Amino acid sequence: MESKDIDRHISELWKRVAGGDYAPEPPAALPPDVRQSNMETMRLLRDNFSKAEEEWKALLAAKDSQLRDLAAQLEETRAHLSELKQHYQEARERALGEEMSVAVNLEESRKVLEAQKKNHAREISLLKELLERTKTEILGLQERVESLRSERDALRGRGVSLSSERDDLADAKAGLEAKLADSKEAVEKTLAELLAERKNRRDDQARMKEMEARIKELTGNLAAAKADWGAERTQWREMWDRERSVWETHRQEFAVWEERLRSEREAWTQKMREQEAAGVESAAGLAKVLKESSQWSEKVTQVLKLYALKGVELPSVFVSPSPDAAFVRARRNVSRALAMALAGLLLMSVAAWRAYVWRSEAHYKLLSSSPLDLTSPSGLAVDKDGLWLADWNKGLSLMDPRDLSTLRVLPPPAGTPMRPGALTDTGSGLWTLDMAQLRYARQSYRDGSITESVKTPGPAPQGAAWDGYSLWAFDASSGLLYKYALDPSAGASATYRLEGVKSVACMQWVDGQLWVLDSSNVLRRYALKDGAFRELSSQVFGREKAAAFWADDGTLWSVEKSGDLTGGYELKKYSLKVYR
Repeated sequence: MESKDIDRHISELWKRVAGGDYAPEPPAALPPDVRQSNMETMRLLRDNFSKAEEEWKALLAAKDSQLRDLAAQLEETRAHLSELKQHYQEARERALGEEMSVAVNLEESRKVLEAQKKNHAREISLLKELLERTKTEILGLQERVESLRSERDALRGRGVSLSSERDDLADAKAGLEAKLADSKEAVEKTLAELLAERKNRRDDQARMKEMEARIKELTGNLAAAKADWGAERTQWREMWDRERSVWETHRQEFAVWEERLRSEREAWTQKMREQEAAGVESAAGLAKVLKESSQWSEKVTQVLKLYALKGVELPSVFVSPSPDAAFVRARRNVSRALAMALAGLLLMSVAAWRAYVWRSEAHYKLLSSSPLDLTSPSGLAVDKDGLWLADWNKGLSLMDPRDLSTLRVLPPPAGTPMRPGALTDTGSGLWTLDMAQLRYARQSYRDGSITESVKTPGPAPQGAAWDGYSLWAFDASSGLLYKYALDPSAGASATYRLEGVKSVACMQWVDGQLWVLDSSNVLRRYALKDGAFRELSSQVFGREKAAAFWADDGTLWSVEKSGDLTGGYELKKYSLKVYR
């Protein structure tokens, strides 16, 4: 390929990189012996440019795939939100149907009760009329009996002739008494029916009270369901806001990365141009040096030929005597001694490095192990009262470190569900990561009441640590460590990056150092210096994966799995030694 074709090809590449019609001016014509080196330099530059172009294309393709994944996640979130709205509409229609059926039943009960009241009032009025009529008849009978008695007394003196009439009067009296007995029996029967009606009325009233209590219970359940749905809707709205904020953050980061890539591309183009100019200058200089060296070697050859033709002995500048055997032996001995010294120094440096690494790690020895009746432990903290353990299903509980007996169980806050995901002790309360509400809640030792609450910094919070003044939290979505200010409600005041950590199982501040147990069961220790975290040591925590740990006063407590076969978890106590 000729130099003109090379220049034309480089001009086209510059146009693609710079996005314009710019092309550097062709260099001045070079001597023929320089063109070959210039072609090699151009070929090297072209290979480097093609490699860099492939890397750019791969990076842009990776970013496009990330954008497509984020768009797919957004569509899934929208579909899930629409499904939740549909479930809420169905639940609302079902609750309204139940409320309408209860109202209809209550209205029917009221109508039946009013009908029974009207029937009772009608029967009572009839009984009153019957009693009045019976009283009137009894009074009339009594008056007639009195009149008959007076007549009997008046006619007693008449003698035997009137005895038959007296017998008739006695029979009439017996009939009247029988009628009176029948009237009394009818009155008693009516009273019995009235009492039965009163009993039925009391039963109906008791049934009505039961129905009213059931209606109140259903109304309370409906109100509780509405409150739960409102809280859940608030949670989903907060989650959506967090997701939108994360998306905005990612979009800003993508914009920053794009701007950075554009600036790096322009800087690389400028650097390539400078390197090209420097290469051309170095090629010209190299050609000049080669030319001078060839001229100098030609002159030296002519001088040597002149000396050889005249038979003149060469000076010591051009000819040097060979070294003797003693000098070679001494040089070998010195080389051997230097090699042995270097090997010893290398071994000592390796031993010193291993000693430094061993001293920088945390050393712990198992003292005791006890099984735990927990299915999903998520946090551990130790204070003067005992061991605080957090479980995803059972909540927070205080245990005696001697026999692991339960001393106290903190109930969840009233009206809101709580799922503890991490735990740390502040000396005046417990900071708990509530995964149900995506918040950090400060709870009282005594009754578990929430005295302070802050939102999590991101949608995937992990861990909680207290340094004596501030709360620290980690978010797996951003991979950053967040520090809250003295007033946590004001939000995070600073963010840091932990090298080598992508997901956190537990973390704690110990003697001014941040101890982090990641999801790979690796314990790392960091020191905060000059506004950044520097890793002090990293080591595998143990054979079994740990869910939480707590270090204090030369003692290390950990919650670890019992094994793949047995299952469950156990609490282990270690003696701890850390060298400064």
